[in-house]
Amino acid sequence: MGSAEEGASVDSNGTCVLVVDDDDFTRTLVTSLVTSLGYEVAASAEGVPQAMALAHETHPALALLDLDLGEGPTGIDLAYGLRRLNPSIAIVMLTSYGHPTWMGQRREPPVGTRYVVKGKLTDTTVLADALAAALAQPLMPETSLQVAPPLSDGQWAILRLVAAGYTNGEIARRRSLTEDAVNKSVSRLVRQLEINVGPSGNARVLLTQAFNKLTGTVSERRH
Repeated sequence: MGSAEEGASVDSNGTCVLVVDDDDFTRTLVTSLVTSLGYEVAASAEGVPQAMALAHETHPALALLDLDLGEGPTGIDLAYGLRRLNPSIAIVMLTSYGHPTWMGQRREPPVGTRYVVKGKLTDTTVLADALAAALAQPLMPETSLQVAPPLSDGQWAILRLVAAGYTNGEIARRRSLTEDAVNKSVSRLVRQLEINVGPSGNARVLLTQAFNKLTGTVSERRH
């Protein structure tokens, strides 16, 4: 990764930061954390339109973005928008997902984006290092993304729905597929993820556990 990644040292004093997260509590918590690290949070936003408007006003040097911003544009879309506004802005993605694919995103973040998984944020040093590295070399290619299993978009969608508790029949209706096609997709997922169901195992439970382990999240259950 280079010396900037290994204990990067950048003076955070006066660095203008934009924080974006669609959850009010998380956004407040992250803002406080960034401030405690010595950065100046010039603005915070819950979504892309507000964030872009604030970026035009405040000209941040660094953006700390959530990947999943709810309905509509994602953190990756916002990252590209910010790069169009400022080609050298430092970007750190703070998210629950180890890879964009796991939330249905095929688009990779802009070059130089640092990726911090919330579940691995055991102390402030992890975030501090990511922010410092991004500022030191904002366009340096990043290799911290986890390797995603080779699943298609459709397979990821079915896996997410299985983890959310939908039956194969319900998944078929939501995906405009036949139930037989979903049954076969679920069986292929078991094989591709190398899940050992065994004589008494439950494939759906094991797939849910595999999804939660891969993404570092607990899937949002259906109501």
